[in-house]
Amino acid sequence: MVGVYGAIFGFIPFYAFVLHYNAAQLIIGTLIGLGIAVSAIEGAFAQMFKFRKRSSYPATLLVEIGAATTVEQAHSQLLDALAELFKLSGAALLLDNAEPGDETPALGLDSNRVQCLRTSIGPQIETVMKSRRSLSQTVDSPIACANDRSRQALAVVPVLAWGRPAGVILMLSPTGKDLGDHELLDGIGVAAGVSLENLRQQDHLQDALSVLQATLDSTADGIVVVVADRRIASYNRRFLEMWQVPEHLLSGGDGAASLADWVLNRVENREEFEQRLSDLQGDGSVDSFDQLRLKDGRLFEAYSQPQTIEGNIVGRVWCVRDVTERAQSEQTIRRLAYHDALTDLPNRALFTDRLTVALAQSRRLHQPVAVVFLDIDRFKMINDTLGHAAGDDVLRSIGAELSTLVRDGDTVARIGGDEFTLLLTGVGGDESIAAVAGRILETIRRPRTVGEQEIHVTTSIGIAIFPQDGDDAETLLRNADTAMYRAKAQGRDNFQTYTPAMSDEIVRRVSTESDLRRALDRSEFAVYYQPQLDRATWEIAGAEALIRWHHPVRGLVLPGDFISVAEETGLIVPIGEWVLRAACRENKIWQDMGLPPITVTVNLSARQFQQANLVAMIAGVLAETGLKARYLELEITEGTTIKDPEFAAAVIQELRDMGVRVSIDDFGTGYSSLNYLKRFRLDRLKIDRSFIDELTTSPNDAAITSAVIAIAHSLGLGVVAEGVETQEQLDFLVKHDCDTFQGYYIGRPEPAIMLQGLLQAPQVRLDSIRTRYPRLVS
Repeated sequence: MVGVYGAIFGFIPFYAFVLHYNAAQLIIGTLIGLGIAVSAIEGAFAQMFKFRKRSSYPATLLVEIGAATTVEQAHSQLLDALAELFKLSGAALLLDNAEPGDETPALGLDSNRVQCLRTSIGPQIETVMKSRRSLSQTVDSPIACANDRSRQALAVVPVLAWGRPAGVILMLSPTGKDLGDHELLDGIGVAAGVSLENLRQQDHLQDALSVLQATLDSTADGIVVVVADRRIASYNRRFLEMWQVPEHLLSGGDGAASLADWVLNRVENREEFEQRLSDLQGDGSVDSFDQLRLKDGRLFEAYSQPQTIEGNIVGRVWCVRDVTERAQSEQTIRRLAYHDALTDLPNRALFTDRLTVALAQSRRLHQPVAVVFLDIDRFKMINDTLGHAAGDDVLRSIGAELSTLVRDGDTVARIGGDEFTLLLTGVGGDESIAAVAGRILETIRRPRTVGEQEIHVTTSIGIAIFPQDGDDAETLLRNADTAMYRAKAQGRDNFQTYTPAMSDEIVRRVSTESDLRRALDRSEFAVYYQPQLDRATWEIAGAEALIRWHHPVRGLVLPGDFISVAEETGLIVPIGEWVLRAACRENKIWQDMGLPPITVTVNLSARQFQQANLVAMIAGVLAETGLKARYLELEITEGTTIKDPEFAAAVIQELRDMGVRVSIDDFGTGYSSLNYLKRFRLDRLKIDRSFIDELTTSPNDAAITSAVIAIAHSLGLGVVAEGVETQEQLDFLVKHDCDTFQGYYIGRPEPAIMLQGLLQAPQVRLDSIRTRYPRLVS
């Protein structure tokens, strides 16, 4: 600047002496030069200041806003900086995500004024936001806001965040003049937008990190992140709790190494897991899954995978889950699936698996394997009389006793209610197996106390041996079961070894059941009658109705070949009702023919007797056939009454009140309790034929028979002797005042037409009996 002014004044001599300017010209020329110089120099300085503002003011704003820690604080600092730079009378920052009334803090403007300006210059704001250019204009106050007639210059500056419109800055000039330099204002808008967006992103990042940490802390799994420089980058509270890790252990520079030592000191398989960590350190790109058993008994599942950023491995994420309870539950479920809950012995599934494995080994070693099948005799009676809790105690004690009778490697299992099986491997032969079976029978036969009650239990045993009795587990079990049923048929409390003939018997039994189900529909049954001779009159006073089956293939089938099957299957109920109806109907027909009235006796099975509608059913049959109740007698066995004496007494009383006679069959073969004879209101008892068969050769049978007759008469009961086949037997019974006789000596079971003929015309044998014995009544 000094040089310019020196040059201007230095040219004065040149103008005076060379160009001969006069004084007026010299003054005018010098003033013109000074004017031009001053104008040029001031313009240059003004432009330089303008450039300085464009570069320094936005940077200053960035520094000002950058010192803020929150978006709200940055708003205030931005407006304060603008006010200082431009001497504003008011300023406001309107962001694009703000609703009306939620504007940011304003400098010198209340919220009503900000809303008024926003409404008044809405189109200008939209133009600025769309064009991303600042807009400066003068707005008449009365037009913008009521009660304000001052004129102010309003600048609307776009706020740009990384090229995206984020809002506008409203700046009011107190002088009413344009703020000018739009490029500077645009720079300020960009600087403000970038700074505010950075702060907002930081807020969002902090929120996201907070949510992430809360999520990690709320999960049931323990999580830890180990970065490449062996630092612990992140972890959750669950991880610390699971491993009981002191938190300060993870904050050190070598936290991963310290954590690894802590973990290795607590796992059982330290060497194995230490090798796994070494392998993962050598190849960090693989996933891993491990089960870790801790020294305190807990079980963890540890899963890890590499942490990558843009394809580069920067660390490893470990997720650890405590599966102790799940493992215990699975173990319990497996035990329940393969063990009996009551005795804790293997169940059928586990027994079958072990038997299959034993058979495979025996095929290689050529050694026999025995399957022993046990069923407790009359176990239902224990449950019915002593209760199911007592029955459970018996089963537990038997299971424990059986386990002591076998060797290590053998198996005792409970496969059903009162059924047990034994797997005996490497058995020596039939004698060795028989010895084991004998010990089992002897052990179970011993008296045992349940509660305060001493009971005696027996078992029936079936044995099947590999390979002769079956080549697979299913066949051996089935054949051992078959042999067990043969043992029950042989009187129980014994053992039987399987033979092929037993299977033939089972096949016949299954066939019998199938044919029985169709026999009623096909009318294959018939009723035969065996006469009963009355000692007082020596006349036929009654007949026992006995069922016969006219099988289309097997011919005439006796009750002993199918009644037990009918009992087991429940078919005895409809079959028994059919016999009752047929006997009542035919007896009524004989009476209608004018034949001497007799009593027809029908057997009731235990299953029939337990029917809730038994009395009603009998009454219905009598009403249907027209037979009077006094001509019907029902026979029941001792076993029928012993199951539920109270119920039996009530049913018998109802039948006798109706007029039906009731007798007890097979007396002397069951429990033979005299208390039952006293308790039940019976009409007659029948002495079983097993006593009559050896009546004349066995003093014991003779004594028992005579005693039964005497006891029955003392109780007011009639006596029927069945199985009378000889004159000597009849003489003995007559001598001891037996009331009624039944047996082949009197008459065989015959179809109804044959009994009808006997009632019409007595046979020669009946005539000879009448001649031999006098009548007791006139």
